[in-house]
Amino acid sequence: MLGLRRKDDALFTPRMPEVEEPDTLAAVFDQARSTAAARPATGGARPRCVVIVTPGRLLLLQPSPPAGSMPESQAAGIKKLISPEPQRNIAAISYTDLAALKANIAKAIPFVGILLGFAYIGHAVWVFEGHASALAHGCRNADVLLVDSGMLPHLPPNWRAVAGSAMQRPEIYVHDRATFRLSPATRVVAA
Repeated sequence: MLGLRRKDDALFTPRMPEVEEPDTLAAVFDQARSTAAARPATGGARPRCVVIVTPGRLLLLQPSPPAGSMPESQAAGIKKLISPEPQRNIAAISYTDLAALKANIAKAIPFVGILLGFAYIGHAVWVFEGHASALAHGCRNADVLLVDSGMLPHLPPNWRAVAGSAMQRPEIYVHDRATFRLSPATRVVAA
C-alpha cells in the first residue's frame, strides 16, 4: 500500500510539465477562450465547460453542472466570489498533466469545483500550466487569474508582470492548496 501511495503522490505533485510549443500556440488559446465563452443553446443539453489546455496542447472540456441543477445555496457561495454580471474571462494556472487529470481531476486541480461553479454561473473559464512559452497566450483577455499555489515555484520569475500585461484588467488570486483559500496576489504592474 505504501508503494501505491508514493506513486499516487508523485502523480499529483505539481511540477512544470514538458510542453508542446507549436507555431499555432496563439490559436490554441484563442480556441480555448472561444470554447469557454460559448453559450449553450437555449434548451440545449450541453452545459458550459471549463476548458483545460494540456501540456500537449489538447483541449479537454470539463462540463459544469447543467443549468438549474446546483443548489441555490451553493451557487450563492460562488456568486459571492465573483458576481455573474458582468460575465468575466477567468484564466487559471494549475497542474494539467494529462495522466493526473485522467486519474483524478480534483487532485490535479484542487480548485476545479470553484472553476466549474464559475462556468455554471456564466463565466468563461480556461486552465493551463503557466509555462513561460504560454503564459502571455494563456492570460490574454482574462479579467481574473487564479494561480494554484503548488505551481508558484515552477512559474517564471516575471510571471506577474507577463500575466498582468496580457490581461484586460489584472486581478490575480492565489489558491492555497493547504488552506483552500483564495488570496489576492501582490499588486501587478503591467509592463
